[in-house]
Amino acid sequence: MTYETECRFDTLLDLPRERAFSLFVDRPDLWWVSPFRVPGGDALEVGIEPFAGGACYEIDGAGRRIWGTVLSIEPPLYVRLAWQVTQDGEEVADPGTASRLMVNFREAGGATRLEILHDEFLRHGEAGADYLARMCSPEGWPRILDKLKSAARRRDWR
Repeated sequence: MTYETECRFDTLLDLPRERAFSLFVDRPDLWWVSPFRVPGGDALEVGIEPFAGGACYEIDGAGRRIWGTVLSIEPPLYVRLAWQVTQDGEEVADPGTASRLMVNFREAGGATRLEILHDEFLRHGEAGADYLARMCSPEGWPRILDKLKSAARRRDWR
């Protein structure tokens, strides 16, 4: 019997690669939708600091919450993150104990193929398998990517 160990998704954004990368990294406020339901409500501010060691965060009614750290970034090719949040929305203080997210931006004519690989869920301990299932479910990456595709279609972003 084989077990799933990663989430893989890809989608086409109708933007040139540089714009698609910028939308993802510079404007998560246009597309980020948290897969975690935590006290404090919706995010008031969302950001990705675009350098190795930079924080991925959201600020909501409960304050600032880190949900990732940029491990490496090469505009406009890719960004790799430590996914530092539990499936309950709690911060994971040590990036070494967090799952990994790789986002690649591939040219596809005048559009961009966005490739998502979210893996190493075992770093989340016993809850890792449930967390993997949650991020692969319609409320996880598919929902986030739908919001990203909608943001890419906005006239003010094109």
